[in-house]
Amino acid sequence: MQSKQAASNDEIILNYIRRHGSVSKAIIARNTGITPPTVTNICTVLAQKGLIYEDRQERSALGRPSMLLKFNEQKEMMLIVHVRTHKIVFYVVQAGGIILNKVEHSIIGSTIDEIMNQMYKGMEEILEDIRWSIAVIGLILRGPVDSQKGISIYSPNAKWNNIPFKYIMEERFHLPTYVENDVRCLANGEYHFGSGKGIDNLLVLKFSYGLGVSLVYKGNIYRGFNDCAGEVGYTVIDMDDSDTDGDVVFTRLESVASETAIREYVLGEIKKGRHSMVADNQDILADAFRVEPIYEAAVEGDPICLEALNRVGKYLGVTLANLYNIINPQRIVISSVMGNAVGTMDPILRKVLEQNLRRIQSVDLVYSGSGSYYTLLGMVDIVSSRRASEVWLNER
Repeated sequence: MQSKQAASNDEIILNYIRRHGSVSKAIIARNTGITPPTVTNICTVLAQKGLIYEDRQERSALGRPSMLLKFNEQKEMMLIVHVRTHKIVFYVVQAGGIILNKVEHSIIGSTIDEIMNQMYKGMEEILEDIRWSIAVIGLILRGPVDSQKGISIYSPNAKWNNIPFKYIMEERFHLPTYVENDVRCLANGEYHFGSGKGIDNLLVLKFSYGLGVSLVYKGNIYRGFNDCAGEVGYTVIDMDDSDTDGDVVFTRLESVASETAIREYVLGEIKKGRHSMVADNQDILADAFRVEPIYEAAVEGDPICLEALNRVGKYLGVTLANLYNIINPQRIVISSVMGNAVGTMDPILRKVLEQNLRRIQSVDLVYSGSGSYYTLLGMVDIVSSRRASEVWLNER
C-alpha cells in the first residue's frame, strides 16, 4: 500500500506532466522538488496505469538523449457545459483540452425553466450520440458557486438561487459532475496555460457584462470562507440615504465599471440627441447586446464612445489600485474583448492605477482576449485534477 506522501507525489507528478506537455524526468524532479529516483518510480507506475506515455527523445548536449513523457490526453472524454450570459455552450473535450465538438444554444429571453431545459436537452443529445463516450460532466456558471457541494448559489443572468446541480445531474445522467464559477475557471486557465503561466501570484479580472476577479497563488485558487471570494462587482462605491422612506440606495461597482456601463453611457448620450456612429447599430441596441461596435467606434475617434471608455477606464483603474494595494499580485490579467480599444483604455486605467498605489511603481498588467477558451481549459484542468486524486490514481 502506498503512503499518503507517495500518493501526494503521484498527483504532483501527474499534474505537472499533464500541464506542461512533453517533459523529461530531470525537469520534473527539478521543478517539483521530488527526488529523481522517486520521479522515476512514480512515472513507471503512471505509465502502467495508462496515464502517461513516452513521447519522444530529446537530444542533450551533455550526454545521452532524454526520453520525454506526455500525459495520455485521451484518458477520459468530458462534457463541459458553459452557461454564459446569452447562450449555453456544450463542449465535448478530451482530458488534455482537445475540443472534439462544440454546440451553442441561445438563451436570450428564456425563463429559468427554459434555460434549465435547454441545458438538460443539450446534454442528453450529446450523451446519446454514439460518437462520444462521456465519462464526466463539468458545469461552468456565472455567480457564486459552492464547488464542493456543486450548488449554484445565485446566477446573475439566469436569476436562480441555490440549485444543487451536482446532485441533479448525477441523478439524471449517472455521471460524476463538477460545478465551478466561470471567473475561477478563467483564472485557472490563464495561470496554467495563458498569460499567467510561470507567475506565482496572479490576479485575473474578467471585464465583461459584469465584473469579477480571482486570485491564484502557487496553483491554488483563493475561494474565501464560503466559496464566494471575488465578487468585486458587488462592491459598494457610493450610497444615498436621502430617501424620505429611510431606504438607502447603493451604487455598486458593476454599474459603473463593466461593459454594460459602457453601453448604458453611450445609449444615454445618444438619447440626449448627441451624434454617434453607433446610434443605429442593432448590435448595441438589442437586449442581448454586443459591446464590440462601441470599442471599434472609439478606435475610430467617436467622441461618445471615447468618453464611455474614459469614464469606465478611470473606475477600473481605481478598482485595480485597491486590489493591488490589498493583495499585491505579481501580475494582473484583464480578460476582455476590447481588441484594438486596449490602446485607448490602457493609458487611462494604468495612469489612475499607478497614481493610487501606495508606492509609485510600474504594474505588470496584461490583457487577454481569449476568455472563453481559457475558461474552458481552466475547467478541464479543475476536473482533471479532481479525477486524478479521486479516480485515476486509485485505478489498478
